[in-house]
Order: sequence, then structure tokens, then C-alpha cells
Amino acid sequence: MIAAAPCPPIPAPPRSAALILVGAGLSGAAFLAHLLRDHPGLCGRVLVLEPRRRLGAGLAYATCDPAHRVNVSAGRMSLFPDQPSHFADWLSRTGAAGRDREALSADGSLHPRRALFGRYVHETVSAQIAAATLEVVRLRESAISAEPGPEGWSVTLETGDRWRAPLMVLAVGHSAPDLPAPLRSLAADPRLVADPWARDALAGIAPEAAVLVVGTGLTGCDVIASLRARGHRGRVLMVSRRGLLPRPRTPLPVESFGRFDDRPSVTARALLRRVRAAVAAAAALGRPWEDVVAALREQAGPVWGSLPVVEKRRLLRHARPFWDVHRFQCAPQIDRAVADGLASGWLSVRAASLVAAAADTEAIRVRIGPRGGGSEEVSVAAVVNCTGPGHRSVVESHPLLRALAKRGVLRADPCRLGIDVDGTSRVLGHDGVPAPGLFVAGPLARFAHGELMGLPQVALQPRDVAASVAAIWPRDRAERLSRAAAAERSGQ
Repeated sequence: MIAAAPCPPIPAPPRSAALILVGAGLSGAAFLAHLLRDHPGLCGRVLVLEPRRRLGAGLAYATCDPAHRVNVSAGRMSLFPDQPSHFADWLSRTGAAGRDREALSADGSLHPRRALFGRYVHETVSAQIAAATLEVVRLRESAISAEPGPEGWSVTLETGDRWRAPLMVLAVGHSAPDLPAPLRSLAADPRLVADPWARDALAGIAPEAAVLVVGTGLTGCDVIASLRARGHRGRVLMVSRRGLLPRPRTPLPVESFGRFDDRPSVTARALLRRVRAAVAAAAALGRPWEDVVAALREQAGPVWGSLPVVEKRRLLRHARPFWDVHRFQCAPQIDRAVADGLASGWLSVRAASLVAAAADTEAIRVRIGPRGGGSEEVSVAAVVNCTGPGHRSVVESHPLLRALAKRGVLRADPCRLGIDVDGTSRVLGHDGVPAPGLFVAGPLARFAHGELMGLPQVALQPRDVAASVAAIWPRDRAERLSRAAAAERSGQ
């Protein structure tokens, strides 16, 4: 007698919400905080999918490394742009930074540990949730697929559970760094730190080990500070194509200087000429170049939006490294660690490209091509990949985004900075038509907005998305969902 095959399990019916928020790192938490604070009349259920323990921590603020510090003065960091001292007030009220003797810089500015800002965001959003009329359901799970339907969006979680909602906000954060092609042969070698943001990523590096850091931006500088804090004494070589380090901060007060959104340039070359002229004019008045960067940051939307795609790509190809080192400066404590390394000789920085890499039991040997020409071999005990978030591959690497792209609902933007959206951050499908009720909050929407990698922009754009979502909130349906949720809880 042949035994009957077991019947497959019957999937549970999907649960309902008015909104599904995918990701609650800094951008997702900012969206949720603004939705709850700025639009108190909404009712219904919000499902928040965030695997991390804390809301708002994300990649940057989930770090437990005490060497990692906010690179902007606490007085200029806030979840709410209309309350610029919100974080500083929280620090004062809670006394959270009181035991951190190194937080206070010589100029009086406060640069506390990054984990502290993550705690601030979590506590702020949690307080908003506790006081909200909306029901917020938080699951420490990830979404792996989604599809549009008559009821909006049907989302499948990694557990197999399904949820549906008429509205969905993608607040997917930074992805792990892409591994440069010359290092891919070392992917299985424990001496290669492929993701420096992973917990205890540097724990395997011996104190005397020679280290190659690939990338000279903020992440690379964080690694330098972390190694020294761990007692590392070996030599460190940092390489990047141009060998540019983040610029040190000016002691002068920074104020916006220059108008770039008045008849904005339509070529990368013309824009760079205007920027150089503004820097020269600021210097003639005794003002720092940071004033010009502040103006560009504030006016990024119309300035970036006026450039044709071909000029956007040209600007990214030629000017992005220079923008990054001027826009994203290190915390003073990390500046000091890098400066000490350069002055003492244990740290060196080279403008060079990776050519090839090989490993044996003794060392990792990396061939680099210096910018001036030629090649040389570097022998090290460890390599740390600090090339930055893998935004170019985020659609392919994230299961939910990949599933939406396969359905034609979503596409990468033309510059491969993230997801293609319109001016209100609605997701554009393969046909260029906005997907109903689908938005992006955070850095993956930056092709449409120009500058979404630092505060206050990381809070401003989610605030605007919250307003757009609130304007189309399914009020009648949300009331029905509230009744259905009450029935679910009572077991009816």
C-alpha cells in the first residue's frame, strides 16, 4: 500500500493594514515619526518591518563601536527639521553623553558616539508610537516579495506570512559594499573584511598586522579610528583612485553662500565653473568653502534636477569624489586619529587602483596601479573593503526590490544611485508610470532629489513622503481595517 503524500500546508489568509513600511532605519523611522506627529487624525494599522532590535538605528547608528561618532555637531542633528536642537535637547535632558569625556571638541561642539543618536531616534519614535491613534504593529522580519492587486499591495514575509495594504513605503537602507572585482577571488578568505559595518568586523585583525584599507572616505576613516582604539600598532595603507581624504572642518561659522538654483546650469562643466567662482568669492570675503557646500546642499533639488541624465552621469563620474570629501567630513575625534597616523608615519594614503589580488598562507598580495602610472605589489595581513554602500546593485541584491523589478513595478534609476522615483518619491515602473500607493523614503530616492545622504535631508524627504501618504490615506478603508483588526484580536 502506497502512503498518500502529505497535503501542503494551507497558507494563512493575509492580514490587513493601511500601510506597510519596509525598513525602519533612520529614514524609515523619520517617515514614521513625521506620519504620527504631523498627521494625528489618521486611523488604521501600520505594519513596520524592521529586523534590527531598535527602530531608527539603521546601518550607521546600529554600531556599537565607541570610536564611531556623529560627524555633525549634535546641535545640528534632529529627527525633526523644524526643531533643530531636538537631539541636543534630548542629550541635555537625559544626560546620555555625560560620561563621554571625548564627545566635547575644542570648539565647544558636541560629537557623541553614533550609537547614542540611534538610541535617541529609537526612543523618540517609540514615544510617538505610544501616543499615536494609529495602531503600529512592529515585526522583526523582512519582506521577500510583493505584488500589486485590487486591495493594493500583497507582501510576503520571510516566514511565509502575508500582509496586504493599499499603501507601501520602501525605506530600504544602505546595502553592504560591493566587493571590487580584483578582490572577489579572496571572498572566502577570513583575512578579507568584505563588510566593515558587520558586527566585530575588525576583531580578527592582529595588533601588529599590516592592513590595506580600500577606500579613503568616511568609512575608511572610521576603520582607522576603530583600529587605533583597539590597540592596533601595525602599518596601514589606504588607497582610492584619487587618494582623497575627507576635508577637515573650518573653525568659522558656516552659512549658506551662493545661488545655484537661479537659472541652474544644464551642463556639469558650467555648474563646476559656478561653484569654483562662488568659492573664490566666498574666500575674498573671508568665508570658508563650507558656505558654498551648504548652499549646494540646500539647493540640490533644482540644481541636480536641471541637469540632463548624460550630464548627471558626467558629474558623478568626474566630480563625485570631490563632492564627497567636501560634503561628508569626519568627526573631529576621527580627524585627529587620521592626522596622527599621517604625522607618525604608521598611516599612508595613496592614489591608486586595485589591479589584482592573491593570497597564500603568509600574506595577501595586492597589486595596485598608482595614479601616476606603473604598478607595485603590496603585501598585507588583512584587507578592509571600505568602498561604500552598494547602491548600484541594490535592486538586484535586495529580495523585495528584485521581486518588484521582475514584475515591472520598479526599476533602478538611470544613474544607478538607487530606485527610480518621481518628484514626490512615487516609484516609477518599467513603463515610467508611478505605481499606485508605492513610495520610497531615504537615500535610494536620491536620483530624483539630488542629496539624500546626510541630515537634514534624510529627515526632510521622509517628512515630505509622510505628507504625500497622508494626503491619499484610505480613510474609509482604514476604519474598516481598524474594525477588522479589533475582530482579529478578539478571535472573531
